[in-house]
Amino acid sequence: MIALKLSDFGKTLSSSMWDEWTAGPCGDGRGALEEIRGIVQGTGLIPETGEEARLSSGRLWIFRRLSRLWEAAGLSDRADFPSLLLIPKTLKGKVSIRLPGNLAFLADPSAGPPLSEKEGPRRLRGLWGACGALYIPKSGYYMSFRAPSAEVEGVAAGMLKKNGFSFGRRFIQGRFEITLRNQEEIVTLLARFGLSRTSLKMEEKAIVRSMKNRANMLVNCDSSNIRKTLEAASRQLELAQAAAGSPGFESLPEVLKSLILTRVSNPSATLGELGLLQSPPVSKSTVQYRWKKLEQIMGPLVAGRRGTLTHRMRKEAETK
Repeated sequence: MIALKLSDFGKTLSSSMWDEWTAGPCGDGRGALEEIRGIVQGTGLIPETGEEARLSSGRLWIFRRLSRLWEAAGLSDRADFPSLLLIPKTLKGKVSIRLPGNLAFLADPSAGPPLSEKEGPRRLRGLWGACGALYIPKSGYYMSFRAPSAEVEGVAAGMLKKNGFSFGRRFIQGRFEITLRNQEEIVTLLARFGLSRTSLKMEEKAIVRSMKNRANMLVNCDSSNIRKTLEAASRQLELAQAAAGSPGFESLPEVLKSLILTRVSNPSATLGELGLLQSPPVSKSTVQYRWKKLEQIMGPLVAGRRGTLTHRMRKEAETK
């Protein structure tokens, strides 16, 4: 269910995140009870014979968390938690707990008084431990809740909306999914769950990723500028060579003839460097203006030479 695809960072965050979730403080009775309700509702109950139901999951950490919350929530008087556990004899597969009828209220999202600002995050914390996931692909961040019923999803969506979180909703693979994609909001929600170490690691990763993206952008920008400069220099060199070999070269103004000869002698120079090589030196904008004038005058000549060369090549190919 958890997918963190950034090499060692992902593996470290995955294990430490659920360890932190399991080991978090249990708090007072009402808060612990709301977290238990979140776990039960996020996992979904399987009806059994009579009034009993079974909670089953491959997420072993939720049972470790339940064992810590049980006494804090005051449920030991109703049922002894170890006696409810159903562990496979082969020690493989899902672990389950039986919930007798006197604990059926744990599975009812609408049971009990309205959630307070303190109790709402505790219910969400339990839900996320039972059916949540955190994804960090190559780009973007995703935190999701896959609720087993529309009623549970509606309660979770209501709590998130009340606290100002933005999210998407969809039905997929038989589950009702809520997805958060804003990195800052994900970090905030993790912090509200009491997962301070995990939220700090997320922020650290976001900073590193931002720096890498910035560095890549600068490198790509520099590469693009270099490519554009070389392409422009190549076009200018072609124009300069055509102009220097044309009969009308001597009739051109001296500043244009000087620019042509400078470009032929310095094929890879930038416009700014060409300007410094003029006598007297001129600015880059002046060089750009002179090239435009030269293109207006000599451009048709270069185009004509290209057309003649293409025609000649076609004729040679036909004779072969």
